Amino acid sequence: MQGKILSPQLISGNDGKRYEYDKNDVVNLGDKDLAMLTGSQVDFVSFDERVAKSIYIINENVNVSSILSADSISSARAKALWGLGLQFFNFIPYIGQIIAIVGFVLYSMAIYSVSKAAASKSLFKNYIIAVIISFLGVFLVFMLALIFGVSMGVLANNEDVGIGASMIAVLLLGGIIALIVAIYGYKIHAELAGLSGSSLFLWAFWINVVSVILCLSVFGIFVGFAGFIIAWVLLFVAWWGFKKLEKS
Repeated sequence: MQGKILSPQLISGNDGKRYEYDKNDVVNLGDKDLAMLTGSQVDFVSFDERVAKSIYIINENVNVSSILSADSISSARAKALWGLGLQFFNFIPYIGQIIAIVGFVLYSMAIYSVSKAAASKSLFKNYIIAVIISFLGVFLVFMLALIFGVSMGVLANNEDVGIGASMIAVLLLGGIIALIVAIYGYKIHAELAGLSGSSLFLWAFWINVVSVILCLSVFGIFVGFAGFIIAWVLLFVAWWGFKKLEKS
């Protein structure tokens, strides 16, 4: 008999009846999440009028809304991969930034889904703290630089003092914020590495840190940008291989 998946526990048969089933009876499910396959066509055997057995997915239908709302590792993996892919378009003027924002939202949802699936009390919390500090830090550094920039124009007789004070203040605040974000970034990637069993999460983090330092050094922005690309690839590969939790 054939039918359609209505939910992770229910199939609507072509005979008009509904059948309960267990995911272990889906023969060709693999590592896919049933919550993401709502609407897929299946072939099954029923030994009574209520239970479906020996279920085969014959026409897979990936349900986007289910992917976004599910908190499984499969859903998190899909959201993270899409999020990383969309963020890659950030270099395109205007439209690229909009696409990147969508990617950032999807990636944030992926972190939340992993946190829920692993029952982690720290992963998403650390991620939100890092994001908030990053945005506030950029805003504060910008405002501080703007204020001191105006001050330098006023301090005509002490221009050198104004320039020195502004540079020290901006660099000091920027350095403190960067250090705090790096600490939380390490916690996030270390936990992802532990949950996935992949050290590539940590490798991507450290390469990103080195790339930031290179961008601020004599090596220049081009070497640092190459490091960001390498880190992005490693992170993408790490999420691609994240198919189950190694520990809760």
